[in-house]
Amino acid sequence: MKGLAAFVMKERWQAVLVIAGLVCLSFMIPLVGLLSSAALGLVVLRQGLPAAATVLALSAAAVAVFGGVVLGSVAAPLIYALLLWFPTAVAAWVLRISRRIEWALTSVVVPALMAVLAVYGLIGDPSEFWNEKLIRLVQPLLDQAPDGLDADGARFGLRVAAHYATGFVSAGSALSVFLTLMLARWWQSLLYNPGGFRAEFVELRPAPAFAYAALACIGGAMSLPAVAELLWNLGLVFFVLYLMVGVAVIHVLLSRRSAGKFWLAGFYLLLFVIPQVALPVALMGFTDVWMDWRHRRAAGV
Repeated sequence: MKGLAAFVMKERWQAVLVIAGLVCLSFMIPLVGLLSSAALGLVVLRQGLPAAATVLALSAAAVAVFGGVVLGSVAAPLIYALLLWFPTAVAAWVLRISRRIEWALTSVVVPALMAVLAVYGLIGDPSEFWNEKLIRLVQPLLDQAPDGLDADGARFGLRVAAHYATGFVSAGSALSVFLTLMLARWWQSLLYNPGGFRAEFVELRPAPAFAYAALACIGGAMSLPAVAELLWNLGLVFFVLYLMVGVAVIHVLLSRRSAGKFWLAGFYLLLFVIPQVALPVALMGFTDVWMDWRHRRAAGV
């Protein structure tokens, strides 16, 4: 990873090669696109917007050529690449000028919340919209399903999921942007400030207003049926926010134990293998607003 970051920062053409090349590769290996966004984020963090704008323009031109020659379409791959790059570039710019990771996280979470509100404001029934898209996507699989599969049950599950698809998409997008930003910041730390990323990340602490807004969403969702679906979808974005905070808290707490790296590796493995672990982690991040787990534990409280 450090070698890739060093390659990106050596020359402008090398940055373009990595950023555009990884996006093109992501049409075959989707998650590779996150590395492309992280590489652009690194350029923004280290060199600022003017240099990054030039790299972005050249990378976009390369992707457009690839799309026209290989995929037979210029617009679709270019739009895909820009949607992948812009959110990370904006968050990286916020982090560069503010030098505060919680502000960068805010620049990721607030647009995600606004996206949920925009969908519910522009589309009369988002759940019906998502249900149609999901059924269209899954129907070929249901048509070829073995006799033992309950197709009606699967369709019912899709209808339920459709009610929360807006929140899942917005929250997932916010999570991917924040992870690519953190990867870019880690690369910057490896190259120019060893150890700086960890010191910054473990102090991640959003403004308390987010916690009160999340409480309002939960309370409203439980008491106001007319807007419950909208509020639960907003709550999914807050869940991602406090999941990241919870991970920072866990880092601090486990690092104080003997063999702290072993415990952290186990934590990430558990989070990957048993996704339900994310719920108590997010709850710890949420309650940190009032409990201040990091410093209470340090003080032995």
